[in-house]
Amino acid sequence: MIKFPFQAMDPAALDFQHIEDLSTAYWYSEVLFTAIRLKLFMFIDQGCADLKALAKAAQCDETKLLRFLAVLKRLGLIHEIENGWCNSQAAGIYLVPKNESYMGDFFLYRRYMKSNWENLFKSLQEKRGDPPAQVSDEENYKTRIFDYVRAMDSLAKQKVNEIIHILAEESWEPPVLDVGGGAGALGRSLVQTKKDGYGVLFEIADVIEAARILYPEKTAWGRVGTIEGDFRNYQFGSGQSFGLILLSNILHAYSEKEAEEILQKALSILKDDGILVIHDYFPDRHGRSPQKGPLYDLNMMLNTYNGVCHKSSILSGLLFQYGMARIDTVDLNTDSAIIIAKKTDTLKRRKSGLDAWVYNALDCGLSGAVLITSDKIVTGPWVREKCRFGCAKYNTNLQCPPHGMESDATQKMINSYQHALLVEGTPPGKQFHNMLLALETKAFLHGFHKAFVFGAGHCPVCDKCPEDGNCRFPDKARPSMEGSGIDVYATAKNSGIALNPVSAKGLYVKYIGLLLLE
Repeated sequence: MIKFPFQAMDPAALDFQHIEDLSTAYWYSEVLFTAIRLKLFMFIDQGCADLKALAKAAQCDETKLLRFLAVLKRLGLIHEIENGWCNSQAAGIYLVPKNESYMGDFFLYRRYMKSNWENLFKSLQEKRGDPPAQVSDEENYKTRIFDYVRAMDSLAKQKVNEIIHILAEESWEPPVLDVGGGAGALGRSLVQTKKDGYGVLFEIADVIEAARILYPEKTAWGRVGTIEGDFRNYQFGSGQSFGLILLSNILHAYSEKEAEEILQKALSILKDDGILVIHDYFPDRHGRSPQKGPLYDLNMMLNTYNGVCHKSSILSGLLFQYGMARIDTVDLNTDSAIIIAKKTDTLKRRKSGLDAWVYNALDCGLSGAVLITSDKIVTGPWVREKCRFGCAKYNTNLQCPPHGMESDATQKMINSYQHALLVEGTPPGKQFHNMLLALETKAFLHGFHKAFVFGAGHCPVCDKCPEDGNCRFPDKARPSMEGSGIDVYATAKNSGIALNPVSAKGLYVKYIGLLLLE
């Protein structure tokens, strides 16, 4: 599996490679931009499979192109076959212009931002609110606006189906108000899910002009009207309200104060049973690409006047303050997330709501957490024997061998659960244990009456267990994973957590705990 720089963030790693990879991360993007500009994926799709034909079509030197193709191969964008080259599955879908799912223009738009990123050092030393260090004049204004609208539209199309699927579980009625929606891909698609649905795209005049060029057909605007202006200052008609309001990738263009004004304005025109949806990059979310929220925040710092990626926790707090009775945050399968809010407590609880326990674990002070199905937990009869022959604490702790649960009993218990949370922490052990207890209590109070945690290592509640064999604090004592026959290394591997033996004193120690969640 190809690993990119941001995929190797294990705090227990010792070598310099992760840092060195970060120092050359721009190499990856430049390779992608160049391949798209040369139209290599298009030519390969058209049958220019061998080196000679491909070099001729792209007007490249054969020797240099061969070296470049070797990089594309290593990045997983193309494959080498008997007679030359072919596109990878992903490249064939997203990087060949003739395909409806083509996103080459979107990726190339990222290249336009590069010059401002080169001013990151200078920008950090300037006071907030100052104009960006440099404004690129590579393209004229009209062209840049159109490129931006086209790029954002192709991105929105990748998010549409998942967001529609999530909202399909909710009850809402038109009209739809799509604020700052670019060409309106998301709003238009949601309108189409309702038999007599209709909506409004609210954007600045230049964006709407570009959107009409991008979608010249009358049918594209048959059920979607437009309003031009600044949403914060626009006066809607008396009694005008909407059943679904979308704030998609708009709040990050504004400061905290301005974002708050936009939220207040949106809620003032939301129907009593309506839904507000905020789609954005949130720095405090992890999801599939945990690095993307903070990186996008830097992008806003470099490319806008005072834009900032707002934390989902802060936005949720504001929504609660403004009277939203139900607020739900859902990570998408891509690199962003959505906040869904409603004035009445009628939002359906999604299965994906279990993902919130990853953040609950972090709130309890744990350094990492992964939601897993219980079948990823591995037990074995040999595990407790490792405690017997290898642990100096053997037969000194009531929660460890030869006391505690045998592996068969542990497996039987695990089989009665569907989900679990594997968590990471660091010494001291007593602090880690208390975090696990706090997480278990939180889960129980949220309706997971079967919540139960396994710790790491011997129980640290008391310095020494009583000689009479009766635990003094059964409310605080918990068994360890390994002491109950759980193969911690195999379970961590199944869950995508890197875990290696500590080979020398002073190296990073990683504790692993388990919360059974039902």
